[in-house]
Amino acid sequence: MNEIVEQINKLKYHQRLLLTISMDEEPEQYSFFHMIINHDLSEKDSKIIVDLLQILEEKRVNNTISDKHEKSILALFENDFSVTLDTFQNSLNKANLDLHPVYLLKALKRQHICIELCDYLLNESNK
Repeated sequence: MNEIVEQINKLKYHQRLLLTISMDEEPEQYSFFHMIINHDLSEKDSKIIVDLLQILEEKRVNNTISDKHEKSILALFENDFSVTLDTFQNSLNKANLDLHPVYLLKALKRQHICIELCDYLLNESNK
């Protein structure tokens, strides 16, 4: 029963994303939403991705991590908060999110989410 409720909630989330995409004059700008739908991610999954990015961005800019983040999200880093593509990939894997980090970062960047961090990590992947 719980699984059915989760599936219904995921469908409702995807429906909201599709509505946002379809109502915009430039639907191609929603590449992260497309990725969410294509990979059948839940709202919780997409929140984890954004939380991971926020932590890495905080570390990149301030060289520290505040106490405001959930412990379960911080645990995904396994005490490695280095701002690298590998750290991001490992955190995604730990969260059971089977996503290619470069494609994910490009989709996030196209949707104007954490642009500077995405650029930073993408530049690192080109080295």
